[in-house]
Amino acid sequence: MNGKKDSNTSNHTTLSRRFIIISVATILAIILVFVCMFMWQNGTFRNISQAIKYKGSYQAVFLANGQLYFGKISEITNNYLILKTPHYLQQDEEKDLTLVSIKDEFHKPKDYLLIEKSSVIYIEELRAASEIADAILSN
Repeated sequence: MNGKKDSNTSNHTTLSRRFIIISVATILAIILVFVCMFMWQNGTFRNISQAIKYKGSYQAVFLANGQLYFGKISEITNNYLILKTPHYLQQDEEKDLTLVSIKDEFHKPKDYLLIEKSSVIYIEELRAASEIADAILSN
């Protein structure tokens, strides 16, 4: 009789442990689903995938005010994108174009731009063989 009682207690303990493990796993799965839904809704997944897509290459960022910047997009949030090593084209009196880094401007800003996403019309990814990318690298 004593052996049967130990067997029942052992089975009950095993069932209790399984129930706890399954319950905890279910709760964690539900939390993970809600976190993923939240990240999908607020654009976090999309922003991360865009930043990964642009990693390693240069982009041309066209703004609604007519400005055009070249550089590397390093981060994208819901409201902003960060353009590292930003450059723009400047035309002189002879109509020659020069690529200018913003860090070389009179007020000596840091070497990045924080651009509001709502002001971006579109973004073009530059090929590695781009003359703009070559000029930025040699600058």
